[in-house]
Amino acid sequence: MTQSTQMPRSNGFNKLQMLVILLTPLLVMASSTLLYFSGWLTPDERVNKGILVTPVLHIDDLGLDLNAVNPDRQWLMVQTSATCTADCEQQVYLQRQTHVALGKNEPRMKRLLMSNSSGLAPLTEQYPGLEIHSLNAVSDAFREQIPGQFSQQHFVFIVDPLGNIPLYFTPSNTFNDQLDDLKKLLKLSTIG
Repeated sequence: MTQSTQMPRSNGFNKLQMLVILLTPLLVMASSTLLYFSGWLTPDERVNKGILVTPVLHIDDLGLDLNAVNPDRQWLMVQTSATCTADCEQQVYLQRQTHVALGKNEPRMKRLLMSNSSGLAPLTEQYPGLEIHSLNAVSDAFREQIPGQFSQQHFVFIVDPLGNIPLYFTPSNTFNDQLDDLKKLLKLSTIG
């Protein structure tokens, strides 16, 4: 019988492999941290079409009580229109269309109109599910972050089930802008 002699593998190669395996995650973490904090390679475009509220406001800043207007903890589309004329009614119609277009996510959303106009009861009959509340005084934090003409231009504020206002739409946003943002929001959200 012949005896075969095998040379043992070099320890230097094994140590190098182990070193590469151990240092790779550290290198990835260090480089990603550096890129994040430097802002380098950060995309300039954004995916949302509405305007993000930073820092996030709360429904109390709109003068509404979360437990009173949203006991079921749904997402809210809150339209603010100090006086409800033809433009306001057109926006209410668009909000209803957006709500219906959400499809299977429609039950997760609720619509509110905040207005000081009288005689709006026919709107609730024409657009079932619409709630009307008076437009009360808003907080100072709200005034600092949101343009002053919000109540005359029929802004639409999105309120999450916890009462936070992360996003709003102006009249320059189209039906598709709102629908796209709401679909993304509801897809990513696990609440409401």
